[in-house]
Amino acid sequence: MYTKVEEAIHFMVKANKGQKRKNENIDKSFHPMIIYSMLRDFTTTEDVLVSALLHDVINDTEYGYEEIEERFGTLVADMVSDLSEDMAIAKWIDRKKDYVKRMRANYDVNVINIMLADKLHNLISNYDRFLKMGDKMWKNTGGTKDENRWLYRELYNIAKKKGANEHLLERYKEIIKIYFGEIDE
Repeated sequence: MYTKVEEAIHFMVKANKGQKRKNENIDKSFHPMIIYSMLRDFTTTEDVLVSALLHDVINDTEYGYEEIEERFGTLVADMVSDLSEDMAIAKWIDRKKDYVKRMRANYDVNVINIMLADKLHNLISNYDRFLKMGDKMWKNTGGTKDENRWLYRELYNIAKKKGANEHLLERYKEIIKIYFGEIDE
C-alpha cells in the first residue's frame, strides 16, 4: 500500500505519461518532482507536498478537479485548482493577469510557496536557453520579454507580501535579477 505522497507520485507520473517539458527533452514528471524537492526542504506537511506533485495535473493532463479530490481529498484538489490557470482564457497575457489576480487574492501561504517554487523552476530550467539565445528566448513563452518581466516580478512581490519561504524568495529574486534586472520592492 502506497503512502499518500507515493500515490501522488504514481498518479502524477501516470498522468504525464508520454509528455515532455516545453523546450526540454525531458519527461514532464521531472518538473513536479523538483517542486516537491524544493518544498520538502522546509515542510513535511503531506497535503502540501502532494499538491506540489500534482500542481500541473489539471492544466496539462486529462484529469480534473474531481479525480484529484476523489483520490487525495478536497484540500489537495483546492490547492491544485488554485495553482491552475484558466485555460478558457485564450490570450497568454490575459490568462497570466487572471492568475496574478487569483494569487493576489489567495492567502494560503502553502499555495504561494508552491507557486513560487513552480515559477522558480521554470526560470532555472530555461537558464541555458537564456544564455544561448538571450532575449530571443521569450518568443517561445507566449508573451514578450516585458510581459514576462511583469509576470515574474509581480509574482515575487505577491509571494514576499504573503510571507513565502525566505529561501525560495531569495533564490527567485536572484534569478529574476539575471533575467530582468533589479526588482522594485
